[in-house]
Amino acid sequence: MGNDDAIVQVGEVRQKVTFDRRGRTATAAGDIVSISGLRQGEDLVVRQLDVLQRPLGDAWQRASDWNRFHSDGSIHTRRMHLRSKLLKVVRAHFDHVGFIEVETPTLLPAPGHEVHIEPFQLAAVHGDRFLQSSPEHFMKRLLGAGFDRIFQICRCFRREHATCTHSPEFTMLEWYRSHASYREIMADVERLLATVAREVTGSTRIVYQGTELELSGSWPRLSVHEAFLRYAELDLDQCDSRSAFRNRMEAVGIVSGDDRDAWDDLFAKVLVERVEPALVDLGPVFLVDYPARLAALARLKPDDRNIAERVELYAGGLELANGYTELDDAAEQRDRFARAQETRRRSGLPEMPIDEEFLRMADAGMPPASGIALGLDRLLMLLTDAADIDQVMAFRPRP
Repeated sequence: MGNDDAIVQVGEVRQKVTFDRRGRTATAAGDIVSISGLRQGEDLVVRQLDVLQRPLGDAWQRASDWNRFHSDGSIHTRRMHLRSKLLKVVRAHFDHVGFIEVETPTLLPAPGHEVHIEPFQLAAVHGDRFLQSSPEHFMKRLLGAGFDRIFQICRCFRREHATCTHSPEFTMLEWYRSHASYREIMADVERLLATVAREVTGSTRIVYQGTELELSGSWPRLSVHEAFLRYAELDLDQCDSRSAFRNRMEAVGIVSGDDRDAWDDLFAKVLVERVEPALVDLGPVFLVDYPARLAALARLKPDDRNIAERVELYAGGLELANGYTELDDAAEQRDRFARAQETRRRSGLPEMPIDEEFLRMADAGMPPASGIALGLDRLLMLLTDAADIDQVMAFRPRP
């Protein structure tokens, strides 16, 4: 076409525009529009103008704190396209490596039993139900039924305050494989993120909030004990009680804990304040081998019952995934549920119904397995350099 080039542009209108090809298209400042036409030198000959989105106005902003729509069209459009691509790539990857996609119930008669995860409870026709905080129990029941490589992409719900990295409603990728340990799961994660980064961004080398990250290859495995020793000057072997933990914190100048904190609370405060910020400089890193009291549903090491085979993945300061070599001892499973109930009673929290169907499956014999849950919203934050989870979700609770 010589100097004439076809062009399509999407952007925000800065001032009122009237496009009178047919006499009816007018825009106002703040509208998001699509313009198609021909570029002739420095001029654009407009053939078509479509208004994609108009400002929502103050009335909408006052209407509800929930499901707020993002009116920044440029961010919304780009990241929503990449979100769609991410989901396609994840599904294609798991299909390629021999996993099958499953669906499990979202409304549950009994939630999980991690003390620090509060579910949403609903009054239903046939008794109270809970929105899933994770599909873990039902997916493990499928393992017990003979499905040895399964994955699921689903919405999960946790009754926690919205922050820049957490939404009470979010998208989880969770997968399990029989006859494997957390070592195989960590290798799974490395392969997945390298594939996703390459397909979604065009490279395995990305920049997140000023930090360059290489998402291919093998990443460091750092034990929790070593991380606390290195970055917080705390030897967890000397913190076997709440009072001992608190005393050690004060000795190294960490003053955020108080007398109301349980051991778990003190651990979480040191992790957030001292350890997690230091992990940014390591690139992608697996934090492994948690204290047994933080095992959740992880198996304890056969040669050291004080350590759980649990792993969490960090990259660019984001906690992305949490996984285990799964506990497959039915008696220990029941005992942990009972201890969790007792902890809730002592903390003044309501007790939760026991998942008897899950325990019956454990009694019948679940195969040795490993699994991990990965937050897809946070992964998209990482891949698109988003500082706030708000930027990668079309609708999001925001007070």
